[in-house]
Amino acid sequence: MTLRKLIYWFFSTLILGCVTAIILGFLFEQAAGEVLFGSLTSQLLLGLTLAAVAELGFFAYLVFNWLAKGLLRKKTVYDTVMLLLILILIGNLLYLNFAKYQGEEFWLHLLVPTIIVLSAILIAGLKQKWTNQSAYIPTLFFVIAATTIEAIPSINPKEGEVPLLIMMHTVLVLLVCNAWQILQLHRWVQPSSAEKEKKGKSAKSKKAGTKNARKPKKKK
Repeated sequence: MTLRKLIYWFFSTLILGCVTAIILGFLFEQAAGEVLFGSLTSQLLLGLTLAAVAELGFFAYLVFNWLAKGLLRKKTVYDTVMLLLILILIGNLLYLNFAKYQGEEFWLHLLVPTIIVLSAILIAGLKQKWTNQSAYIPTLFFVIAATTIEAIPSINPKEGEVPLLIMMHTVLVLLVCNAWQILQLHRWVQPSSAEKEKKGKSAKSKKAGTKNARKPKKKK
């Protein structure tokens, strides 16, 4: 990844988080009929914070994925471990909601894990379509794991209970940022057409140089 693409990744994710937070904040406040997220400045700061958290989670996933692929060389073993971790995360998410919201509220709060899982399946399907079949399970793991861990302060706060709309707002903004990052990753890490052309020309010149060096010199 070049410096230009790195800067584009950083600022595009921040802008996307801000725009998504403002749009969802407006829609949720209209639905609730009350102010939930404060002024426009507060919503901008909230969007920036959630986008920055999503970027840190994405960077942590890249490091984790690199280490996991180094330790688990076989694709089947790697996929099995990822699926087990996904099940553990979903079970933990269900337990947190059950422990905090029992009765009717529990079934209402099941919307959060349902949205995360369904969004992860959709995003993983798009990633597989745009790249290759082996990208499905890693993408599924990233969206579920990153979104769940990043949203823990809203899902399981230390003090009091967070209203469902605020929890949904946090989860949806994180989902949008995580989806953007993972779906664009293969475009950011692959060299551009100009870079490919430069590499091709340099490779051809090197081959021509080696061929000329191998040619025997004619004796006078």
